Amino acid sequence: MTIPIHHAMANILLIDDANTIRKVCAHILTQSGHVVRTAASAEEGIRDIVDSGAPDLIITDIDMPGMDGLELCDRIRKTGATVPIVVITSYSDKDMIQRAKALGLAGWLLKPVTPEALIQKTNSALGAA
Repeated sequence: MTIPIHHAMANILLIDDANTIRKVCAHILTQSGHVVRTAASAEEGIRDIVDSGAPDLIITDIDMPGMDGLELCDRIRKTGATVPIVVITSYSDKDMIQRAKALGLAGWLLKPVTPEALIQKTNSALGAA
């Protein structure tokens, strides 16, 4: 399988409590030319943003222990940050989709995430589909 190379490297923060998903997605994104920072929880993701600055894109799981992905998005939006956010979820429940739309999210990936879908959503969220 060939992974399309994105012409502009982006700094991506990937937040997922599932170690395997985090590793696989980070690998796919790195292979397509991006710099990827990872966090295992929403709280860790917030610390990363405070310590390292806002990334060009945030990709976060929704269903995580502690603070969930939508709460994280809400907190990020309340700071005035306009960084594009793509959420990964195993749900396609209407309420959650409405909440996600209200938060102005750049995209939605349903699990299981395919490499093609991840790259396509990432590029479109970065405005370079």
